[in-house]
Amino acid sequence: MARWRYAFDEGKIARFQKEGRGQGRGTSYKPWLTIQDVASHGRSHRIAGIKTGRVHHFLSDIERDTFYQFDWADTVTDIREQYPLDREYTRRIAADLDIKHPRDAATEIVMTTDFLVDIAYEGKLRQLARAVKPASELEKPRVIDKLEIERRYWVQQGVDWGIITERDIPEAMVTNIAWLHPYITLDQLTAPYESYYQEKARLLLRALPSHSATTLRQFCLAMDQQLAMHVGDSLLLIRHLLARKVISCPMDTAITDTWPLRQFQVPTDESRRASG
Repeated sequence: MARWRYAFDEGKIARFQKEGRGQGRGTSYKPWLTIQDVASHGRSHRIAGIKTGRVHHFLSDIERDTFYQFDWADTVTDIREQYPLDREYTRRIAADLDIKHPRDAATEIVMTTDFLVDIAYEGKLRQLARAVKPASELEKPRVIDKLEIERRYWVQQGVDWGIITERDIPEAMVTNIAWLHPYITLDQLTAPYESYYQEKARLLLRALPSHSATTLRQFCLAMDQQLAMHVGDSLLLIRHLLARKVISCPMDTAITDTWPLRQFQVPTDESRRASG
């Protein structure tokens, strides 16, 4: 359970509800808790989402790494973090289990699930609810009690629920996604003219198949010179093309600039855009 930066009372809960916390979807969703609400130990993160187009709030490294996987997955259509549970339901479940409902001082708090994720699968929309915890926390009886309230809540809602720990995080894949993630868009870059980077990306994409024997580093240095770009711009554009899945590469091994270009494939799906 997170440590609150400021104490919860019924007035604060009412204010959060009035603010629309825990409501909306996609860009309009507001998490019940943000990093401003929770005491920081240097492990909180704010990351712009690809799927949602909004800034997400994460209270731990494991939450961040879990988010990267969801945001990368083609089947995921929406990601809601710190999703609030109906307090009347969680109170009833706690009473049925004969355990104490989570509280802050004199107030029973609104419990949250770390992630509620929408998935489009075989033409149908389904939801996943996931609690994210360090594996060591699962040895604590009180943590188990709270997770059991959460599990029963989602079972009653007919939603698939599970727990994710650091042991479930594929390190190399998450490292790769984190390296690519900031370059899904090039809007943050200053360019000589509006379509500059989009044009260079198309030229880079066209040249890539004919250099399969060279390394990524050699290719990028050569293209920086050939396309009259600053050193490092070609690598930036490769990251952009990978982030947009215009090109692909093995994600289960950490990407390095010593990889031969044959590791990078151009999909046959011509509907994918080279930039945006």
